[in-house]
Amino acid sequence: MNTASTRSLTGLKWLLLANVAGSILHYVHNLLFFAHYPEPSWINRSMVDAFWFFMTPLAWLGYRLIQRNRIGRGAGVLMGYAACNLLSLGHYLYAPLHDIEPVIHAFILLEAGLALVLVGWVGVMFSGSGARGRAEPSQVDVR
Repeated sequence: MNTASTRSLTGLKWLLLANVAGSILHYVHNLLFFAHYPEPSWINRSMVDAFWFFMTPLAWLGYRLIQRNRIGRGAGVLMGYAACNLLSLGHYLYAPLHDIEPVIHAFILLEAGLALVLVGWVGVMFSGSGARGRAEPSQVDVR
């Protein structure tokens, strides 16, 4: 069984804040310059905005689950949050790379890159804890 130390929770908290900040940058830019982003024809600004408000609480929920000794469930929620951030790569399905502005590439790759770091972090820190994994209460920051 794996445990979540205070040090790993602190690192996770900073990584999640970076992921949320990266997604804010990408989503705000996407909303402001929506016509410049390659998107499917059925999507609109409201849907993009709503998805951000759906996915972002997953970061907080996953962290809180891990903090409260629900390691496996929290890790699963954080993997779901990372997957939501990786959906930004879907822009590349709708336009050739050379047709996309460099700043758009930067925001897409920032969000996706941070999501991949999160997947790696969660995978390494909480591997083997299983769906029922619990940390020892003395090793979890309950603030």
